[in-house]
Amino acid sequence: MFGPDQKGVAAITAVIIVAASIGAGVATPVIVDAADVDPDSPFYGLERLGEQIRMVGGEDQMKERWGEYVSLVNRGKGLAHKSILEEFVEKMHDVVPGDVETKQEIVQWMQEQMPRVGMVQLRLCKEICQQLKQDLDNTPEAEWIENCIRECENFEENWDKHELRAQIQARLRLIRERIKNVMNIYRAQIHKPMDVDVYFDIDNVLVDVDVTANVEIDINAENLPDLSEAFENKLEEFNTLLAEVQIMLEGAPENAHGKHAAERLVEVAINLKDKAVAGFEEGKTRRALALIHAAKVHLGNAEMILENADEWEPEFSTQWNTWRNQWENMKQEWTGEGIWENIIENYNRYAETVRKRWEEEKHKGPAW
Repeated sequence: MFGPDQKGVAAITAVIIVAASIGAGVATPVIVDAADVDPDSPFYGLERLGEQIRMVGGEDQMKERWGEYVSLVNRGKGLAHKSILEEFVEKMHDVVPGDVETKQEIVQWMQEQMPRVGMVQLRLCKEICQQLKQDLDNTPEAEWIENCIRECENFEENWDKHELRAQIQARLRLIRERIKNVMNIYRAQIHKPMDVDVYFDIDNVLVDVDVTANVEIDINAENLPDLSEAFENKLEEFNTLLAEVQIMLEGAPENAHGKHAAERLVEVAINLKDKAVAGFEEGKTRRALALIHAAKVHLGNAEMILENADEWEPEFSTQWNTWRNQWENMKQEWTGEGIWENIIENYNRYAETVRKRWEEEKHKGPAW
C-alpha cells in the first residue's frame, strides 16, 4: 500500500503484480506501465487493477477511457471496443451530471477534446464503410460505399477547418441514413451485421457526448447569468427553425435519402425539445438547456442536408434543383407579401395552406 508521501510523486506509475508462471514453481513479477496500455493489450487487465490499487479518481478514469477509445478508433478498432466508450460516458455523466455547475478544469478539458469527437465519428464511419465494401463489392451500392470512404478521408483532411465542421457533421448524418438503407436491403449478405448495429449505437453515444460537452463549454464561455432566460431564448430559436425546416420538408423529393434523413432528424429534435420543456418545468434548467441544445443540433443538421442535397445526392440532383427553385420563390413571395414571419410564428395554423401551395408548385414544375 502506498504511503501518503508517495502519492503524486511519479508521473507514470508502475504497477507491480506477482503472477504465477504457468508450469513454474516460482512467482514471476510483471511490471506494467499503466499510462501506455491499450484495451487490446494482454496487459490491459493489469492496468485496470493498477487503477484500483492507486485509487484513481473518476475524473482521471474518464480522461483515461476517452484517450483509450480514441487510440482504438485511430487503429480501426473502435467498433470492437464499444464497452470502453460506454464506460467513458458513464464516468462523464458522474463528473458532469448536468444539473450542477461543472468544474472549470473539466470544461477546459472538454474544450480541448471536442475536435476529437468529430474525428472519431469520421473514422468510425470509414471503418464501417470499409467492412461493408468487403461484403457488398458486387452490389449496386459498391460504388457509393467506395465514394463514402473517400469522402471520410477527405473530411479527415479538412477537419481542422472550423468553417467546414458543421457541414461535415450534417453530411455524416446523411451518410448514416444511407448506410441504414443499405443495411435493410443487404443485411443477409453482410458478414457482421451486428457491427453495423454497434456503429449506430456508438454514433448515438458520440452525439450525446458532443452535445453534453458543448453545452458546458457554451455556458462557461458566455457566463450566462440567467439560465432560464437562456433556455427560453434557445427554445424560441428552435421553434423558428423548426417551422422553416418543416416548410422545406413539405415539398422535398419523396424518394430522396436526404428527405428521409432530415425527417428522422426532425423527429428526434422534436422529441428532445419536448423533454427539454418538461425538464424546464420541473426546475432542471441546466438539463433542459442541454436537451434544447441537442434538439437544435439535430434540426440544424436537417436544414443543412436540405440546403446541400442537390450536391450531396447527385442521383436526385434534378429533383432537388427543382425543389430549391420552388422553395426560394415561395419564401420570397411570402416575404414580399409580409406574411413570412406570421407563417413561421404560427406554423400549425398555416400548415395546410403550406401543403396546398407545395402541391401547386409541384404541378407547375417537372415531373418528380
